Amino acid sequence: MATVTLAQVSKMYDGGVRAVDAIDLAINHGEFCVLVGPSGCGKSTTLRMIAGLEEITDGVLEIDGARVNDLPAKDRDIAFVFQNYALYPHLTVAQNVAFGLEQRRAHGNPLRAMLTGQRDARGRESAHIAQRVREVSSTLGLDELLTRYPRELSGGQRQRVAVGRAIARNPKVFLFDEPLSNLDARLRLETRTQLRLLHRRLSATIVYVTHDQEEAMTLADRLVVMHQGRVQQNSTAQIAYETPANRFVAAFIGTPPMNLIDGHFAHGTFESHGVSLPLPARWPSLINQSKPCALGFRPDRARIERATAHDGAHSVSAGAKINARVVAVERLGDRTDIAMEVARESAMNGGQTRLVARVNADEAEHMREGDEVRVLVDTAHVHLFEPGECGARITAS
Repeated sequence: MATVTLAQVSKMYDGGVRAVDAIDLAINHGEFCVLVGPSGCGKSTTLRMIAGLEEITDGVLEIDGARVNDLPAKDRDIAFVFQNYALYPHLTVAQNVAFGLEQRRAHGNPLRAMLTGQRDARGRESAHIAQRVREVSSTLGLDELLTRYPRELSGGQRQRVAVGRAIARNPKVFLFDEPLSNLDARLRLETRTQLRLLHRRLSATIVYVTHDQEEAMTLADRLVVMHQGRVQQNSTAQIAYETPANRFVAAFIGTPPMNLIDGHFAHGTFESHGVSLPLPARWPSLINQSKPCALGFRPDRARIERATAHDGAHSVSAGAKINARVVAVERLGDRTDIAMEVARESAMNGGQTRLVARVNADEAEHMREGDEVRVLVDTAHVHLFEPGECGARITAS
């Protein structure tokens, strides 16, 4: 396996469209690195540059310490698993898995050199390939499918064959481009688990692209969140969830996404047109100024209690509590998502701010649409962000 390093790598298309904008990324040996972001963020273009399927406009790309900017894709010793599987329909499963090894043999790959001097080198090569196919099929549970053709397989089985073809060659780096997007929900979950277990078994260097942030968080050793061709955060999935680098990451990572309220911070209190939340003194640089910002908190850091008549229609009681009205209750078995709208008089610019709380099912057993409630915010886990779509998280310094 190998390391992959991108230094100020950019991709510019005709017409001045910058798909990838000077990204820096160092992927360690044996690491499962997931590139995640919305459509058009540059993640697939980055993957294709690593593969050699897209030319690099600027910057340096290294695989295992060697510059590969001008190296053809076939000479980079990588394996690419495509979204549509790209299996050969006229070949059996066994032949598809063996295809890369057969191509190596046809082009004088080291297999032949390893067996130089052997009288029956070609026969030994064939035996080696057959053995490798058996090993891969056993690992991926393909033993009963080896004589079938792709048209006779389910989507999940085709995906396993595509992965098998990749690992049979034992390349330096595996590249996956949204490999689970064509599977149904149950198969996505099963295949996701198989990929994670496979990575642990192989200790492989994997670069994986997806737009599904839940998939990204469950698979990644390293999570790289991209937007508008730039890396917004490069960290573990847990760090991206708990301490997002900016407002975009906060809104993109997590299901449901982070609650965000626009307002301003002054003298230890966040204000947003009637909403007044005293916050812990974690932002000393803001104590003596009034600063526009957004307040964010995760749905699982909020709790709900019913508003009582003496609370007042739009008052906020002492502490971090916000009055709101329930607009939707989504029961998900052991948990419930409660969507609410903050009172119009309390919301920014006279509009309505939507909040979501994720609570245990028993806490929401009697909750109904239209209920007046108070949102209790755990202020130890709130964040402040600079204004703008990618406004940076405001830190204590």
